[in-house]
Amino acid sequence: MRQNETTSILPKANESYWRDTGKVPSYGELKNDLHVDTVVVGAGIAGVMTAYQLAKAGKEVALLEARELFSGTSGFTTAKLTAQHNLIYDELINRYGQETAKLFYQANMEGIASIKELADKFGIDCELEEREAFVFTQKAENRSKISKEAEAYEKLGIEGEFVEDLPLNMDVEAAIMMRNQAQFHPVKFLAGLLEEFVNLGGKVYDQTRVIDITEKANKTECTTESGLKVTASQVVQATHLPIIEPESKFFSKQNNPESSYALAVKTEDEFPDGLYINADLPKRTLRGLDSKTGRVVLVGGESHSTGDGKSSSERYKELESFAKELFEVKEIINRWSAHDYISEDRLPFIGTLSEDQPNVYVVTGLSKWGLAISATGAKILTDTILEKDNPYQAIFSPERNIQERTSIEPQEENPNHYDDASEKNNPKELSNNQGMITKRDGEEVGAYKDENGNLHYVDLTCTHLGCGVQWNDGDNTWDCPCHGSRFSGTGDVIEGPAVESLKTLNE
Repeated sequence: MRQNETTSILPKANESYWRDTGKVPSYGELKNDLHVDTVVVGAGIAGVMTAYQLAKAGKEVALLEARELFSGTSGFTTAKLTAQHNLIYDELINRYGQETAKLFYQANMEGIASIKELADKFGIDCELEEREAFVFTQKAENRSKISKEAEAYEKLGIEGEFVEDLPLNMDVEAAIMMRNQAQFHPVKFLAGLLEEFVNLGGKVYDQTRVIDITEKANKTECTTESGLKVTASQVVQATHLPIIEPESKFFSKQNNPESSYALAVKTEDEFPDGLYINADLPKRTLRGLDSKTGRVVLVGGESHSTGDGKSSSERYKELESFAKELFEVKEIINRWSAHDYISEDRLPFIGTLSEDQPNVYVVTGLSKWGLAISATGAKILTDTILEKDNPYQAIFSPERNIQERTSIEPQEENPNHYDDASEKNNPKELSNNQGMITKRDGEEVGAYKDENGNLHYVDLTCTHLGCGVQWNDGDNTWDCPCHGSRFSGTGDVIEGPAVESLKTLNE
C-alpha cells in the first residue's frame, strides 16, 4: 500500500470529469407553445436515446431538459457500459428463474452493442473501448457470493470466469470476470448523438422545466415553468423519477434514492485495463479515464441513502485516502457525486406509466447501472409507442408485480462518518457556500451563506411530497431522504422529482 501525505488535495469545486472534459451543448430554451408527435422529458442517456430512436422511426419529437444538458446522472456517472451490475445473476435466477435472468443479461448486452453501433456509424469520438469487468472481494466471508455468481454465469452462458487474483495494488480473495464489456465518455457520446437527432428533425430545448403533464382531448399537454405548453400524442418521462405520477407507486419503496461519490485522480502509476468494483463495504469502484496515458483513474464509492444527514465532505476524504493507498497521486482533477434510484426488485421500470395514462411512458429505477439498459430501454419505448412487440416489455413493465428485494448490498455504516458538525455553530459563523440546520422561533430551518457572505434561510420541507431535507456539506445542496430531490443552498431545484424551489424565509 502507498503512503502519501495526509493533507487533502481535493478540489474545492464539484464538477464531473465528463462535463469538464466534454463539450456540453446548449440549444436554448423553449420560447413558444409547441405541437409535436412525442415529447421526451429529460436529456440524460435514457431521454436522448429514446428521442433519437423515435425520430429515426419518423416521429416529430421534442426533447426538453430542465437544466443544462447532461446535468443529471448521465453526466455524473462512472461511465461503465456493462451487464455485470455487481452481483446480480444468482439473485435473479433464485427470484425469477433462468429465463428472466438471461433476458436481463441480453438486454444489457444489446444496449452495449447499440451504443457501439451508433458511435461507429456517426463517427462519435467518445473514447469507447472494450474492457473486461470484475467484481471482487477482499473478505473471505464473501468468497461464497463470488462462487455462486460464477455458477450463475455458467448456467446462463455468460462469458466470464472465476479468478483469484487481479492486477491491482491490493489483496483480493476472489473475483468474477465478465468479458465483452466497455467504457466510454458519456458527454461526448450524447453530444454527438444529439447532433444526429437534430439532423433527423428533432427539437432540443434546455433550461425548460416541465412542471405538469395532463391529458386533454386525446392529447397530452406538458406545461413548463414559464407557462408554455407542449402538446403531443405521447410523453416519455426520462427524468430519473417521474415528475408527474398520480398513483405514487415510484415514490414508495419501489425506488430508493442513493448517493455515491467519485474522484478523477492523476497518478504516476499505469492503471490496468478493466472495470473493477467490490462486493464489500465500504463500496469501491475503479476504472481508467485517460486511455492514452493510462495515468488518470476514476476512484468511486461511499454509497449511502440520499439525505442521510451525515457528512458527505468526509466521504470524499475517505475516497481520497483510498486513492492514496493504491496510487502515487499527483493531483485530484475532479470530484463529483451521483444520485440513483434503486428498484426494489433490481429491475428497471420501462413502459407505460399506468392504465389511467396510456399515453405517458416512463423509464426509471435503473439502479446505478443505467447506461447499457437505457439504450435497450429506448428501443422498448419506441416499439411500445409504435405498437410493436419487444422481447423485454414484460420483464421491465411498470405494471409488473414487485418482489421485495433481498439485502444483498446493505447500506454502508462507516465509523469515520459523523453528523454535520455545522449544526453546532451559529449560522453567521458559516463559511461561504456552506449551510446548516438551525432553529428560529423553536422551528428548524435551513441556513445557507452564499459565495458573497450573504445569509439565506429556507423552509426544510421538500416541495415534492413534504419530507424534511438535509444539508449535504460535500456538494453544498439540500437533499431529500425520501425521494431524492436536491436543491441548491438558496433552495432552487437541482434534481427532481420536485419541480418547485424550497420556500425562502425572511432573515
